[in-house]
Amino acid sequence: MRRDKKILKNSLKQLVNRFGREDFVSAILQNPPKDELSNLPLSMISDNHYLRNAKIVDYKIESEKKTLKENHTIDPIIVRKYRDKYEVVVGRIRYIAAKSLKLETLPVIILTLGEEESLLFMLKEISDRKTMNIYELALLCSYLKNDFLYKNKELADFLDWSSSQISNLLQILNMPSDILKDISQDRLTYGHAKAISRLSEDEVRKVVNEIYEKHLSVRETEELVRKIKSGNNITNTSLEVNEVSNESNKENEVMEPQSSFEVKGNVVTLVFKDDASTKEGLKRINKLIKRKKFVLK
Repeated sequence: MRRDKKILKNSLKQLVNRFGREDFVSAILQNPPKDELSNLPLSMISDNHYLRNAKIVDYKIESEKKTLKENHTIDPIIVRKYRDKYEVVVGRIRYIAAKSLKLETLPVIILTLGEEESLLFMLKEISDRKTMNIYELALLCSYLKNDFLYKNKELADFLDWSSSQISNLLQILNMPSDILKDISQDRLTYGHAKAISRLSEDEVRKVVNEIYEKHLSVRETEELVRKIKSGNNITNTSLEVNEVSNESNKENEVMEPQSSFEVKGNVVTLVFKDDASTKEGLKRINKLIKRKKFVLK
């Protein structure tokens, strides 16, 4: 898709100038422009198509339903025209709670927002929440990167984050869908998710089961992940010997840091005694590979 800066330089900038960069979303909600405030039939409103897979935890919906029942005045949500309906931009929990209560209408603020603009608007609103939904945030960043070619640094600058934080956030999306659902529904915190996000799928499931069964804290989870990663370091490996020249018969030199060295037929088995030995031994083996003394198969 064509990449340009028109959103940040024009229409979104107008919103920022109008309401202030730090809180322009909350400013719109607290002081809705009269010409953009309306009541819409609930049947004319749809959930946000970018976020509909991000499930909302039940207690938040139940809390909002209670608020809607008790209050005679309902605060508006922000929507935009999308296809033949109006799509929720800000206020998903209220919208879902209203649908559950079978309300006929809902007060809305209708803003004219394009796709990219809508994504940036939602990104700002979600990141400003005290209890932000990390899965929603990751999805929005992913769409901005994939559909509009935003770089991590641009997203980081917009959110006032670091590029590494954006990278960690996006890494979460590589996990299985059922784990993402747990993250979306607050069963797993961002700290837990970040700790396990770079493990394999089997390892993720193993650690998640431990988190639930033993009620592991983020720090305990990080320690468990560290042990798993340490265990994944090559402590036992086999090399098929292609050629060992008489000129450089240095098996003993290669294996000096190792705890054992065994040859069976054309298979050399190396057993390392610790991480330091592993790194040093493999470094020496790599040198021999480059000199074509060993060939890995």
